[in-house]
Amino acid sequence: MHAIRGIPLISRPSRSSSPAPTSSHVNATGTVTSPSAASIPLPPDGKPRSRSLSRQVADKLAPPMTITPSQPLKKVSPPSSRTATPRVPSSPLPSDPAPGSNMEVIGLRLNEVVNKACAGVDYKAKKAFRAGAGWSVGEAIIREFPAPPADAYLLRAILRTAVRSLSIYLNRLESLLLPAVTDPAFNAALGLTGGAPLNPTQTFAVSLAHTAWETCEKLEQTIELGTWPRFAEDALRPSMDKFDLIVGKVVKPLLLSLKNELEASLARTEGSPKLGPSISQMPTVPMSREHSNQPGSRLVKESSQAGHARQMPVPACLQHFAARVDGARRVLELVAAPCQHDGEGWTTKVVVAVVWTGMRQIALRDDVAVTARPPSPGSVAKALAGLSKDMQPPAVQGHLQTSSISGMTSKLANGLSILPSRTASRPPSPTRRSPSLDLASQALNVLESLVKRLVGGLVQPPHAASAGAASTQDQQAEHIAREALAEAIEALQSFRTVTQATHAPGASARLLASVRRLRDDVDDEAEEALDDAAEDLPAVVLFSTLLRRANAALAGLPVTNEKTPEPLRLRGPAEVWGWQRADFENKVLAGFLAAEEWGARVAAALGPEVERVLAELVAYAAAQGSKPGRDVAEATEWVKALGVALDARAGVKVANVA
Repeated sequence: MHAIRGIPLISRPSRSSSPAPTSSHVNATGTVTSPSAASIPLPPDGKPRSRSLSRQVADKLAPPMTITPSQPLKKVSPPSSRTATPRVPSSPLPSDPAPGSNMEVIGLRLNEVVNKACAGVDYKAKKAFRAGAGWSVGEAIIREFPAPPADAYLLRAILRTAVRSLSIYLNRLESLLLPAVTDPAFNAALGLTGGAPLNPTQTFAVSLAHTAWETCEKLEQTIELGTWPRFAEDALRPSMDKFDLIVGKVVKPLLLSLKNELEASLARTEGSPKLGPSISQMPTVPMSREHSNQPGSRLVKESSQAGHARQMPVPACLQHFAARVDGARRVLELVAAPCQHDGEGWTTKVVVAVVWTGMRQIALRDDVAVTARPPSPGSVAKALAGLSKDMQPPAVQGHLQTSSISGMTSKLANGLSILPSRTASRPPSPTRRSPSLDLASQALNVLESLVKRLVGGLVQPPHAASAGAASTQDQQAEHIAREALAEAIEALQSFRTVTQATHAPGASARLLASVRRLRDDVDDEAEEALDDAAEDLPAVVLFSTLLRRANAALAGLPVTNEKTPEPLRLRGPAEVWGWQRADFENKVLAGFLAAEEWGARVAAALGPEVERVLAELVAYAAAQGSKPGRDVAEATEWVKALGVALDARAGVKVANVA
């Protein structure tokens, strides 16, 4: 027991070198036999070498090893070599991988989504992005975000991985965008009058812009939910700004080209197309093409009580615009409509500019018609009679007087654009019902119908539910765009109401009473439509309308300026300031916003002019001694209406306007 207790079982020293191996013999049965103890040579002292107790025990307990003939013998290691290290079975991987390997997996997944989104896109072959490719990239990035509240370090790591994938995605988009926007075909004119509205290069660029917008919109919607920390937006914002830049490089040039072409068509009157598209004033009436022998297109209106469709001819000043409405709408459907609330804003900018340009062009043509109005037929007949008496012998005066007056008044009557001839020398004409609208009001009515056809369904009413906007900012943007378009159409309707009132009988007294009610804040149910129109119309437009009417009335008076022999007239703001007409139009008449901003300055410039002209009219009436005629009274009412309007809309007080 003492010997066993002294054996170091746990930490025994290194064992001594083993003796050289001896040869073994395999008998016929396959048993390996070792040489006997007698055959082992003895040491020099003649005594057998003692063996350790542990080895003796092992030799006694180990059975003899048998090897089948089919198994080869194992090679025995030399004594001096280390023993073979036993093979340790591999332990299973942990259920949660390391953070580094997890980010690599996320990056691979995102890169695969980017590759799928860009698969098959080729600029040379004009193979565009498939629909919804941008949404798939944005949704894949959002899916990798951990559910809030999440660990800040984990979220930062995922954001860094997502930004790297977005950088690869942006590089591919930019590499495809550069050849598209530098191609001359991208800046080619839009096909608004026939054929495809966009050429293949423009179509490819639009698909690329839509893809970038979809990805940016998805990221924007996620950020604006407010569930992620501030650093998430800071990490994604540079990539989102690049997406917006790509969208702007494609959308802005196309919509600017569309706006310029529509505005240019409103300014053209020569070479009007023989037949434009049919235009429906009421959105519920089906649209159809009507063939007519007349050179102008016709506006299909609602059915009358007899069941026949009533029509209104499109004026010559709107023929070119009417021929491009359908093509322009198709461009807006392809470029702006897929971008939801942003598309509504883009469409509103184009349409509002078109409405303002149309109002200006129609007002300009109405101004020409008013200022070119000839004198009354009675004064023409009196002047021609006096001229014929002075130049012809008495024998033929009677005959030539009748023929000359008849011929001249007939020519003047044929040249009138708005007012019918009132001369008695004109031969009687068949009974004809006078039109309910003058040419300017009719043109404004047709313009409103064309605008509604252009934008109908692309921009929702102001109080419609916001289906596409997921955030408060998007809803506010939608509301602003819809309100701007509604106000532009309302201004167009107000301008039509005021213009129609200025062409009606007794217009001067009616407009003067309307602006007085507006100044004194008095309601009149019978004239509510006119009062609302005078209040809603931009101030500069109202002042310009009354200024044109006042000068047209003053042109027919035998009153001259005190300093110059020119006819009495009101100077416009451009003349007062010493501006060129082009400068005035570019600054003051640039748009609805500019007109509102310059309203007070225009009123301040017109106030002294109104006072000066009124003083001269009073002096002329006093010099006559008798009661002034109807022409003088009408001109005075127009000038006073302008003065009261300056006070009602801009707060500029004018003397002697009551």
